Parts: sequence; structure tokens; C-alpha cells
Amino acid sequence: MTANSKLQLLLRVLGRDPVEFYDRVRTVLEVRFEHWRIEPSRLAPADQTDALRRLEEEFATSIGPILQEKPLREVEENVSKRFGQLNHDRPFQLFHNGDSVLARTCYVACRILQPDVVLETGVAYGVTSAFLLQALQVNQKGKLFSIDLPPLGRNGDLYVGALIPDELKDRWQLFRGPTRRLMPQLLPRLERVDMFVHDSLHTYRNMKREFEQVWPQLKPGGVLIADDVEGNRAFEEFSETVRPILSVMLAEGNKNSLFGLMVKKQ
Repeated sequence: MTANSKLQLLLRVLGRDPVEFYDRVRTVLEVRFEHWRIEPSRLAPADQTDALRRLEEEFATSIGPILQEKPLREVEENVSKRFGQLNHDRPFQLFHNGDSVLARTCYVACRILQPDVVLETGVAYGVTSAFLLQALQVNQKGKLFSIDLPPLGRNGDLYVGALIPDELKDRWQLFRGPTRRLMPQLLPRLERVDMFVHDSLHTYRNMKREFEQVWPQLKPGGVLIADDVEGNRAFEEFSETVRPILSVMLAEGNKNSLFGLMVKKQ
């Protein structure tokens, strides 16, 4: 999409919803301002085998059998098939989605935790959402609450969560808008969060704000997962502040980026 096309879409938003127009302009300015002033993360990714071992020790469970589960293979195949069915004129780029390593980690963590409440920020086409919902379905309990303001694009809202199988959507509730506005409204309603997944705006300010808002309501032993943590020091600084029982940064498979995982002390 050209810059001129994006400007036209943004002006349409102004006529339809001035508040959303303000939110989108604010996001653009925040990203551009941060691009030249924020220090990237200095941490190297952990060894994945070692990280999984530590996760197994913390929860006294074996991850190997979870990775061999038939429902995990099914959701991988289903998401891959739906990827192939996305139109060539899809409204936003595929890099907005989490990759397969992150998605599988979300599935494993959700199966281990057996959560009642999973909160996710950022959906895009719904890769990680689908894996989380599949895990909840296997657990036969829990609900996924997602907050998302889709990237600017024609009919973008119609594509949010497009990769999520219809049979999983009864455990899903989507809230449209920026996390800056919606998280302070939603968190009091949820009362407690068992698992949190950040994959929304990856600026230092936004990531820090989301972590600080959700952490007091994250249950002891709960898991926080954050995508694209290499771009700034929000994840590692927050980890140094709250001192979780486990904190690791792991390499993703096809995005040349890192995601972080924390486990809150019991």
C-alpha cells in the first residue's frame, strides 16, 4: 500500500471516528520518535532446550508429550491452510503475526497452566490466538480476551483473526481499540489474569505500560509472554524490577527476532 493510499484511509478514519484517528496518529508519532532514541535490548537469546528444561522444572511437568499432541498438529495444519487461502489483496502484511515458535510456546504454556483467563494484546490474522484457543479447547476450560486495533488497511477489521478456526471462537472475546485505552477498562472486569501475551505496539512506552498494568493481576505462577522484545529494553528492565522466578528471551524461527517469557513467583 502506498503512502498516498494510507493517507486516504487515515482521512476516512478522521471522518468516521476522530478518536481512532487520534490514536492512529499518536501511534505513528510514537514509533517514529522511538526509532532514534530508544536503546535496543542487550540480552542474547537463551538456549531453547535449557529454557524448556527450566520451564519443566518450575511446573513439574514434561513438555515433550504436549509437543506431540494431535490437537497441536491439527491447529498448525489448519492455520497453514488458512494462510494459503488469504487473498493477495489482504489489508496488512504477514509480519504482524507471531511466528510458529512463539505460537507453539503459547500453546505449551497454556496447556501447562490450565488458565481460566488469558489476555492477549495484538491479534492481526490470529496465529497465536488460534494456538491459544486450541489449547483452551483441549483443556476444556478458559477464555481468551484479545485487544486489537488492526493495522490501517482496506476492510482490515474483516481480517482480524481470519486464521482462527470457527469452532474455536466460542472461547474468544475481541475488543477493538488500542491497549492504552482498553486495558485499564478491561483488567478490572477480569479481576485476575492467568496468562498474558503481548504482541501489540512494540514501543518501549507501550510495552512497559502493558507489563506494569497486567502484572499486579497476573496470578502467582502465571506466565507473561512478549513478542519482539529485542527492539528495546522494556522486557529486560521490567524483569529486573519484578524479579520473576523465570525470565528468558528466545529466538523465533523465521522473523529474526526474540520473544520473552516470564513466570511470576508463587
